[in-house]
Amino acid sequence: MTKKQITKSLFVFAAFMFSQQAFSSATVESEFELVLPKQFQQNLIEEKWKTLINQKFQANWQFPDQTMQAQNGVQVQLSGISLAVASQMEKPDLGTSQTQLLLQSKSMSAQLTIGSISVDQWIEQTVSGITGRFHLQAQCSHVVLNMKAGAGNFSIALTPAVGASQATTDVQDVALSWQPDAWVAQSFSCSGAEGFSDIVNQQIIQISQDSASFVNPKKVLIISYIKQYLGGWTFDFSKARELVSSRADINMSMVVDSFDDSNPNLAIAKGRVIINFTRSSQSGTKTLSLATSEPTYSSTGTNALIRLPASFAKEVMTQAYSANSWVHQFYSTQVSGFSTIMNSRFVQFFVWPELMNYSKSSKFLFNVYSNKDPKITGSGLQYQVSMNLLSQMQAPQNNSYIPFMNFVVPFSSKVAIGVASSKANVTFTNTGLDLQYQWDPSYVSKYDPSQRFGSSTIQGKILSAISGQSFSFALPSIPLMEGVTLKINKASTLANSDLLLQLAP
Repeated sequence: MTKKQITKSLFVFAAFMFSQQAFSSATVESEFELVLPKQFQQNLIEEKWKTLINQKFQANWQFPDQTMQAQNGVQVQLSGISLAVASQMEKPDLGTSQTQLLLQSKSMSAQLTIGSISVDQWIEQTVSGITGRFHLQAQCSHVVLNMKAGAGNFSIALTPAVGASQATTDVQDVALSWQPDAWVAQSFSCSGAEGFSDIVNQQIIQISQDSASFVNPKKVLIISYIKQYLGGWTFDFSKARELVSSRADINMSMVVDSFDDSNPNLAIAKGRVIINFTRSSQSGTKTLSLATSEPTYSSTGTNALIRLPASFAKEVMTQAYSANSWVHQFYSTQVSGFSTIMNSRFVQFFVWPELMNYSKSSKFLFNVYSNKDPKITGSGLQYQVSMNLLSQMQAPQNNSYIPFMNFVVPFSSKVAIGVASSKANVTFTNTGLDLQYQWDPSYVSKYDPSQRFGSSTIQGKILSAISGQSFSFALPSIPLMEGVTLKINKASTLANSDLLLQLAP
C-alpha cells in the first residue's frame, strides 16, 4: 500500500469516527433443536419446583352433602363437609413412565369438619312380636375431627401437558389416605333421639377405618381443586425469550415452535434463534437450517443439549463484524507487547522515541474498527478469518485524550473456538498482519514529535501478543422458561457438521 493509499484510508477512518453513520438492520434466523434427557428434566424440575417445596401446601376443600348407611338401615345425612389440609411437599421425583412428577406430602395435618350429621327417617322395628313404625329425628352439629400426627398421606401426580404453543401441568391423580383410627373427634352436641351420638361415633369410626370409601367419590372434585391451585404454572412456547447480549447493537431472542415429549427418555424442543444486528452494513434476513440427517442422542446424560447449524458461528461473526458497524475501545495496558515497550526506555529510544515523553505508566487509548466486511471460511469451531483493521491511537494529555497515530492493519489468522463455564475461548494461530501507520497531523503540528517508528519491531510484538493466545468472552444464558436459564458449558461438532452445545442450569 502506497503512502497516498494509507492517507486515503485514514481519512475514511476519521470520517467514520466523527460523523453520523447510516446503518441498516440485518437479521440471522437460525433453527435449533433443544434436547432434554430425562435425568436433566429431573434436575430441572427440582429447580423449578423449589418454590412449591419451600412454601406450605394449604387447601380447604368443600364437599357436597352425602348419605351414609348406619346400622339397622338408618340413612345418616352429612352436610357442610369440608377438609382442611396442610403439608410441606417432599422433593419431587419423576415417575417411571415418561416425565411424570410425583409430589409427596411431609408432616401432613388435616381437619375434617361436618356442619351437621342428622337423621330424619321413618323406621320399622319389631318389639315382642309387635311391629311399629317410628319417626327417628336427631342431629349433631359442628362435628370436628382432627387427624393424628403422621397418620395421613397426600400426593399429586403430574405430567407435562403440551399443546401447539403452551406447556402446563396436567394433574393425573391425587392420592389421599389415612391410617385406621386416624381421626380424633372434638366434643360435639346432639339433639333429638336418645343414643344418636352413638350412631355418629360409628360414622366417625367408619370414616377412620376406610379412607378410600370417603375419598374416592370425591376424587374428581379434589383433582379440580388441585388444578386450580397449580393453574399459574404455564409456559408459553410462542413467547420470544430475550437473550442478554454484550453489545447494545445486537438483539437476540429464542422462540420454541414445537415440543415433543413422546420419548420416555428425553424431550425435544425445536425452534428459532433470531439475532438482529441494528448497525449492520447489510440488510435483509438470512435463514440457517439444521442438517437433514438428525443425530442419535444419548438418553443417559445429565446435561441438556442444543444443536445449531454448522454455519451459525460464521454468520454471526460475519454480521457482528461487518464493515463500519462496530468500534472496540481498549487501553495500551491490555496489550502485553505494548506494555513491554512502555516499561523499557532503551527499547523506546530505538523503536518509538516519542514514547519517552510519556511516563512508563501512561495509558494510551485505541479505537479499532473495520471498514470492510470480514472474510470468514470454515464451519463449526474452526475458521480462517481475514479482516482489514483501522485503529486510531490517542495519547493521554491533561486528563483527556488527543489524536496521536493512526494505523491500517490487514489481519489474518486461524481461529479455534472452545467453550467452557459459560465463556467462549477464541485462540489465534498462524497469525499474520501488516502494520502501516501515519502520525496524526494535528499532533505533529503541535508537538513536533520524533517520527521515527520501528514498524517491524512493533508488528512483531503485536504478533507475539496475539498468536497462540486465547481470549475469552461471556456467552448469553438461554432462557428455557420463567425462572430457569441454561448456561453453555461445552461445544463440539457432530458428524453432520452441526454445532452441539452442552447446557446446564
